[in-house]
Amino acid sequence: MVSSLYEQALSALKSGGIEDSSFEADVLFEEIFGRDFRLKLLTGQLDRPETEAEAGKLHEMLERRLSGEPLQYIVGRWDFYRGEFSVGEGVLIPRQDTETLVESAFALVKGIKNPRILDLCAGTGCIAITLSELLPDSEVHAVEFYDEAYRYLEKNISEHGSHVIPHKLDVLSEESAKQFTSFDLITCNPPYLTSSDMANLQPEVSHEPETALFGGKDGLDFYRAIPVIWKPAIKAGGYIAFEIGATQGEAVKEILEALGYSDVRIIKDLCGKDRVVTAKLQHVNCVTTGDTL
Repeated sequence: MVSSLYEQALSALKSGGIEDSSFEADVLFEEIFGRDFRLKLLTGQLDRPETEAEAGKLHEMLERRLSGEPLQYIVGRWDFYRGEFSVGEGVLIPRQDTETLVESAFALVKGIKNPRILDLCAGTGCIAITLSELLPDSEVHAVEFYDEAYRYLEKNISEHGSHVIPHKLDVLSEESAKQFTSFDLITCNPPYLTSSDMANLQPEVSHEPETALFGGKDGLDFYRAIPVIWKPAIKAGGYIAFEIGATQGEAVKEILEALGYSDVRIIKDLCGKDRVVTAKLQHVNCVTTGDTL
């Protein structure tokens, strides 16, 4: 019976050390029996033997999960803010922590008419697409370098019917930055894990691309580089907003202040941890030349 199959799956997840086994069992069963699986189970609509196909699909998903593969990769999508984003191997999974960056960015530019926003290290595009939906009059660009992640960026833009403009470029390249100018806001959720963090990754996180996780020995490499390389792309009075690791707030604040950014603020997430740093660029000290966006 399907109800018995559910109990078997729940037991397997618990035995495999899956922390939130009940939630994950529900997600897997929703993949097979629909989003209303729980209602169907409670109302007796699933008081029947499982089919061979249903049992086979569940077995495959359980094997993948118990091997350490992230649940999000198995189901192929994940919720973020008010939407759902396609995910898979090669792209960073959207996390609730990053919603703090979206909300902070929105607060910075919501009063600006037709704001121009540039999201770096875009991955799935969850930040850029969400901001574009929250700010219908905005012009939003998203930069991603790695092939697998860029495919998900394009896929999510298409699935959301979004007007976000994707660019396959290296965010650490000055040549990339020279193509852009006059943005009201740059957002970025860069790789920020330290060498120590990388050596102690949870099995699920180790399946995500290292290029989206590792930020150098102290985790601060991208925070040092991006405010310099992309400074000319920000208009005077414009902003930069970073997601950060919970212990990196003061270090990132010091970096930005040393580079001439002002009004630097550390913003906490819903758990009370430092999660975002925002800063303002009062004056632009250098000007790019050539074709710009």
